[in-house]
Amino acid sequence: MIISPLPKERLSFPHRLNCFFQLWLLKFLASLYFLYLRLVNPPQPGTQPTVTKRYACRPTLETRIFYPRSYDSAKHQLLPLYLNIHGGGFALCDATVDDTFCSSWANRTGMLVVSLNYRKAPHHPFPTATFDVADVARCVLADESLPIDRSRIAIGGFSAGGNLALSVSQFPGLKGLIKAAVVYYPIVDFSHPPNVKLDSRPYKNGPRETLEKTSWWLDWGYVDAGQNRRDPLLSPVYAGKDELPPWIYMIGAQWDMLRLEAQQMIHGLAGLDDRVGVEQEEDFEVGGYKWTLAMGCLHGFTHMSPRKKWSSSRRTREEATQRIYHEAHQWLKKSQVLS
Repeated sequence: MIISPLPKERLSFPHRLNCFFQLWLLKFLASLYFLYLRLVNPPQPGTQPTVTKRYACRPTLETRIFYPRSYDSAKHQLLPLYLNIHGGGFALCDATVDDTFCSSWANRTGMLVVSLNYRKAPHHPFPTATFDVADVARCVLADESLPIDRSRIAIGGFSAGGNLALSVSQFPGLKGLIKAAVVYYPIVDFSHPPNVKLDSRPYKNGPRETLEKTSWWLDWGYVDAGQNRRDPLLSPVYAGKDELPPWIYMIGAQWDMLRLEAQQMIHGLAGLDDRVGVEQEEDFEVGGYKWTLAMGCLHGFTHMSPRKKWSSSRRTREEATQRIYHEAHQWLKKSQVLS
């Protein structure tokens, strides 16, 4: 099926100016916040990468590599590989924000976990991040010093990282090698502006939408005027089924404006387009496709603030996160990425 292009319109100068100042302010405040967290809550023992590397294809980007505790280098065993891509709206954070997840995931699954970085918007709009991740991923696969079983490769990411995971899976040298993708509350469709996504939310009586304002700034910073919003590398919902990994587990959050597009994409891949309304909210697993909706959760629920440790909302998110990580682990076993 031929999909007609949808170029991004150039919005008014006042809008662009507002997005410019707001996004740069957000980036500045986020850098201060994460610096504060590192000072107040230093990394816990065992959560740091086993080794870090910089590859010649992208020498400015640090790649963080986590070996499972069970790994015995003397046995020269090959490990299944999990490529992780962090979130942050394509503009914020770096790979260190996922250190706790990556170390835990390596130990939980016995996989070699490689956490990838990419250059950020607005200096580096689409498709820079996609090419950064794809090129570094290919360097990782070609790195003979790493004990990688090339027949067992999975990729995953959070939010923007989920988008990039589905995007780079379409690249030559990665398509076909990547057997499975685990994507958490991803953005998969840039063809609709933020106000349309807000208006189409299935639930509108929940807590305040975390992306209501920032989505405009991030859209301005990541997608240039004139860019085809339906490019499958930008909006994976438009990718052909054969262009994506044969196994995809997609996780949505109930109170997330991105939830509907992810929900519709995974149902389409699984051939369940005819399910409507409440039916589409229900968890399912059909063939290689799996969908879970984290009820009572907002966008970013897996990466919780260290504040309010014993609040009921935090407990809800913690329970949902651990349940989903367990399900993802079991699902990867079915995909044969894990034995």
